[in-house]
Order: sequence, then C-alpha cells, then structure tokens
Amino acid sequence: MSESFFAAVHVVVPMVLLIALGWFTRVRGMITRSAMKEFDKILFKIFMPTLLFKNIYDMDFSQGFAVKEMIFSGVCLLIIFIFCVKLPKFLTPDGNKSSVIGQAVVRGNYILFGVAVSEALYGEGNIGAVVMLSIVVIPAINIFAAIILEINRTGKAKFAKLFMAVLKNPMIIGAILAFIFKFFHIIIPAPVWSVVKSIANSTTTLSFISLGIGLNMAEVKDDKNLLLWGIFLRMFVVPFIFMPLSILFGFRDQSLCAMLVVFAAPTAVSSYPMAVAMGADGQLAGQLVCATTILSILTIFFWTLGLKTFGLM
Repeated sequence: MSESFFAAVHVVVPMVLLIALGWFTRVRGMITRSAMKEFDKILFKIFMPTLLFKNIYDMDFSQGFAVKEMIFSGVCLLIIFIFCVKLPKFLTPDGNKSSVIGQAVVRGNYILFGVAVSEALYGEGNIGAVVMLSIVVIPAINIFAAIILEINRTGKAKFAKLFMAVLKNPMIIGAILAFIFKFFHIIIPAPVWSVVKSIANSTTTLSFISLGIGLNMAEVKDDKNLLLWGIFLRMFVVPFIFMPLSILFGFRDQSLCAMLVVFAAPTAVSSYPMAVAMGADGQLAGQLVCATTILSILTIFFWTLGLKTFGLM
C-alpha cells in the first residue's frame, strides 16, 4: 500500500509548500496580513466562484448519475450540517469561532482530494464516481458553509432572509450559473473560456499562499482547545461514523472511494477566505485547514490501507 501513502503525500506536500511560501513572504516583509485580507475578498468573490463554475461546467453528465451515492451523501451531509449548526456553540460562546468550526467540519476538500486519490488508486480517467458525486457534494457543502457563517454574521435564522443571503453568496452564484450553462448547452467562446480556466487554475495556489500569509502559529495557543476539537470532529468523528455506514449501505470500489473523500478529506482551503470575507475568525479557519491537511497524509493512508486490505476498495 505504499502507493496509497505516496498518493496522499503527492496531494498534501504541494499544499504545505505553498503555505510555507506565503508565510515566508510575510515574515520577509514582502506583504502584510492586512493587505492580504483585502485580496481574500477578491479570492472569495471572483476566484473561488470561477473555480466552482469551471468544475461543474466541465462535468460529463452523459456517463449517467450515481443516484444511490448522491442520495446517501446528500442525507449524510445534511446530518453533519445540523450537527455543525448546534454543537460548536457548546464549545465556545464566540460565534466567530464556533461558526468556523462548524464550517470546517462540514466542508471537506472534495475536488482536490477526490481527483488525486481516485486517480492514484484507479488510474487516470477512472474517476467517474467522484465526478458524478460532486454534483451533489460541491453545492451542498458550499450552501451549508454559507448558512453556518451567515447565521453567525446576522444572528438570525429566518428562512426567507437566510435564503436570500445564501443566494447572494458568490460560491452559490457560481454553481447556479454553471448548471444553467450546462442545462441550456450554452457554449462559452474560446477566449472567454481561456480566461475562466486561467482564473480557476490559479485559485488553489493563491488560496494556499494567502493562508500562509495569514498564518501565525504563535497564536495557536489562544485557540488550542478549539483547534483540537475541530481537528477531532473533521478527521476522526465524521469518517468513523459515516464510512462504516457507507460500507453497510453496500458501497464498494470507486463509490466507496468517493465516500472516503466526502467524509475523510481535510477541511477545504476555500473555507479560509470565505471565513475572512464573512467576518468570522480567519486565523482559526486557517489553522484548521493547515492542521487537517497535514494530518490527512496519515489518515488517508490508513483509511485506504484498511479498505484495500479488506477488499472493499
């Protein structure tokens, strides 16, 4: 199973290096944290929605739909979402921090880890289950994250206002536009599509560099307990509950691999700029992304090792 370990390392090491690059630019005085916070707003309002738009627009729906997988993952994510709205408030009365923990738990890094892990295990191009499942997973985790952060920002949970607030979220707008373009078979002109791809392809790189710029490990001690709770919930509680359920529901091979990414991937890097843009605790959000990403080298390895050993994946 060394290939599983190296697959995880191949995914995680570039992220760690980009975070280190961002940190280096800040400590060398090339850019300040306050200046990067302004750029985080651009990341959230332009780059992140463009990446989401591209991923959905690029999907090949002709392969059919994994209906059982979609329903199962959707219901499970809804359960996690309800849990994330309620439980973090018991950990801290500070809504800026509790909302960040809730977002971190529900919002896994599905696209990046899904493609990388699936191709490492099944070969390039054999990622149909992961791609099909993203039709449900990507919009769901972004909607749930937006609701969690919006409830904290406004202090209200009235459906009408919450619905409008979520609808105005740039990530949701990007997803809706992508589905409209796909449904009506709208062809994007090549020069425009080239710009869309350029923006989308640079999003992850810029997000991790931004994360490194905003990261100050000396401040970890201030939120140490909350950080540990966030790591524990995202990387251990969620997968140890929902992976056995996935097996009981009969998912195997690529379908089970897709479930592994849904429930065991680290917190999505997009949660950091989104937390900053929506007035939550960006520092804690960044720490959770860094910590869960590095830890995932081991957790993804042991999950794939165990599932492979028992012939489930």
